Amino acid sequence: MVALVLAAGFAIFHVPLLTAYARFFSVAQADKGADALVVLSGGIETRLPYALDLYRQGYAPRILLTDPLVRNTKLRSIACDEHQQADAILRFCGSNAPLTICPSLKGGATSTFDEAYDVRAYCSAHQLRRIIIVTDRHHTRRAWYAFTKIFKGTGVQVDVMGAPNDIFTENNWWQTDRGIEAYIIEPVKFAVYLLSNKNVDFIKNY
Repeated sequence: MVALVLAAGFAIFHVPLLTAYARFFSVAQADKGADALVVLSGGIETRLPYALDLYRQGYAPRILLTDPLVRNTKLRSIACDEHQQADAILRFCGSNAPLTICPSLKGGATSTFDEAYDVRAYCSAHQLRRIIIVTDRHHTRRAWYAFTKIFKGTGVQVDVMGAPNDIFTENNWWQTDRGIEAYIIEPVKFAVYLLSNKNVDFIKNY
C-alpha cells in the first residue's frame, strides 16, 4: 500500500520534483565587469557561443579557453580539437572577441580541478582579480565549487554562468538520453569533488 501511494505521488509530482533536483546543480550569479570569461573544455559548442553573448553584453573584455588533453592523437590531422572548433565558432558567429588559451600545467587538463589550477596560475601571472566561469548549466555548481576551493586565499573572485543547450533543460532532462546521462552522473562527480581538491587516485581521467 505504501509503495502504491509513493508511486502515485511520484507520478503526480514527478515534474516539479525532478526539476527541483536539476536546479540544485545550476548556479548563475555573475555581474558585468569581470576581467575574463573562462570557457571550460568538454562542451565548446554550447559554452563558447554563450560566452560570446556574455562578451557582447559587457561581462568581460576577453575570453580564456582552458587547455584539455588532446584525445585521439592519431587522428589529429583530420579531426578538429576544441581550439580549432573555437576558431570556427568565432568565424561563424562573426565575432572579433579576443580568445586566449590558458596553458595547462600538466600537458592537458583532464578534469575541472585541473582547469582550476591552470586558471589560478594564469590569473596570478596576469593579475586578474575577477573571472566568470562559463560551462553547461548542470556543471555549474561543481565547477564553481572546485574553482572556489582552489582559488581560496588568492583574492580572485570566481563567478559562474551556465550555458543552455538545444536538447534538454532542468524542466525536461529525464526525457532525453543526454539529460539523463548529465543529471544522473553529476551527483556522483559532485560527491567526489566534495571530498577532494584534486583528481582522485581511484578514478582515471582521460
